[in-house]
Amino acid sequence: MQVNYALAKNMDDDSNEHLFRREPALNPFDLKPEWTYAKNDVRHNVNLNALADIPGGFTAGAIVFARTGTPYTPVIGFDTQNDANDDNDRAIINGHVAGRNSYRQPAFFNLDVRLMKAFRIGDNRQVELIAEMFNVTRAKNLNFGVDSVSLFGTAAQPVATAGQPLFAPSTARFGGPRQVQLGMRVVF
Repeated sequence: MQVNYALAKNMDDDSNEHLFRREPALNPFDLKPEWTYAKNDVRHNVNLNALADIPGGFTAGAIVFARTGTPYTPVIGFDTQNDANDDNDRAIINGHVAGRNSYRQPAFFNLDVRLMKAFRIGDNRQVELIAEMFNVTRAKNLNFGVDSVSLFGTAAQPVATAGQPLFAPSTARFGGPRQVQLGMRVVF
């Protein structure tokens, strides 16, 4: 069994440190007011994996990933500044212009389990029957996508889904839809 926990704080004034995706700064020539939580700031992160031999010759395993939500920026959703950039037109919430990454997405949780039974065939061979279930708890794990913005609209034209995460991870990643997989492996 292995368990790890990380408590972290990641701050910046521009979260384009790897790939340039968008320019969210209100004024790209003055980044001082943009200093806040980075788009990949995860305050609490817990990972657990376990493997155990259980009665009847079975092997059971589990993997758990859990973390707090990452920040996102509430934006209007269209270019009111006429600068050809929809991502720096921040929503006005309670009479104030929303800050970059000033809101948090929902937390992420994923539990995957595995059950395996091995049958020996001779001295050097075995057949393994495997049953796996991914996202056992059927956690939605919805988010705002790569760039973490949510369209709020304006007071005159509000967006009905403002602040509601709409996208889930793909089936190739942790946190996708609940799935069951059955398999057989021959070891020789």
